[in-house]
Amino acid sequence: MNIVDLHCDTISHLCKTGAALWSNSSQYDIQRAQAAGIGLQFFALFTRPAESNTCLREILKQLDRFWMEVEDNRSHLQPILNSDDLSNLKDQNKIGCLLHLEGAECLGGDLEILRVLQRSGLRSMGLTWNDRNLLADGGGEGISAGGLSLKGRETLKEMDRLGILLDLAHISVPSYYQALEAYARPVLVTHANARSLCPHWRNLDDAQLKALAQKGGVVGITQVSDFVKEDGNATVGDMLDHIAYIADLIGVEYVGLGSDFDGADDMVLGEVGQYARMPDLLADKGFSRREIEMILGTNAMRVITAVLPTQSS
Repeated sequence: MNIVDLHCDTISHLCKTGAALWSNSSQYDIQRAQAAGIGLQFFALFTRPAESNTCLREILKQLDRFWMEVEDNRSHLQPILNSDDLSNLKDQNKIGCLLHLEGAECLGGDLEILRVLQRSGLRSMGLTWNDRNLLADGGGEGISAGGLSLKGRETLKEMDRLGILLDLAHISVPSYYQALEAYARPVLVTHANARSLCPHWRNLDDAQLKALAQKGGVVGITQVSDFVKEDGNATVGDMLDHIAYIADLIGVEYVGLGSDFDGADDMVLGEVGQYARMPDLLADKGFSRREIEMILGTNAMRVITAVLPTQSS
């Protein structure tokens, strides 16, 4: 089964360590990902919030590293730039690579930068990472958090026009609902779990999950232990409970996977090779073969296909 994973921080991690994507001692590399059945991987560009020009320099370095890795591993990786690339994946033994921006601090308030990044391969973006920026408030602002700015709304319209996927992980609750209303297409929450099972502010409460389903979106279940169980001592069974809970609440068609590999130290499945266990784990949890295929990939592919343009667009 081809697995779609909606989030890893491996590119930014490799920029720090100097290791290679083909094989390394961190949580994700191509060799283990291929063996585990990864068919499509979202690779995040990320830098902690700072002045926008400082962020942009770091993001551009990571963007260069992404394309260097694609070139070095062109027999194993296929960049995903349009929906036709998704169709072509079926005929290739490659991992599809979809470039994501985790937090839009590097844009400042400039849509021109967004368009440059889109021309450079960007196909998915979250407006903010935890904190407030010029586009929106993040979940880290707590009870004082506001919603989208006017520039944030303009950015969503431009993302829609360009065919850039919207990720609502990390965003504040007011921003979440406003973005669902302002963005015309289905959305992703690339790495989060159910707040009813683990009351971390990064997880989604039942009302947010129901609103996501009404929008036709998908939430990627994350492997970060702190988002799986409140005390951080999470097991594989605890992670599977989140999948089952969300599937029971809003339907299995709105559940996917979003590991956050190389973005945290303490993971339930410690590295990408462990994804090979997922079909059997889900079967043991009571999911049918069709439901397993949906969770592992087809749900996410539905949203991705609905947003990415065709090659001729």
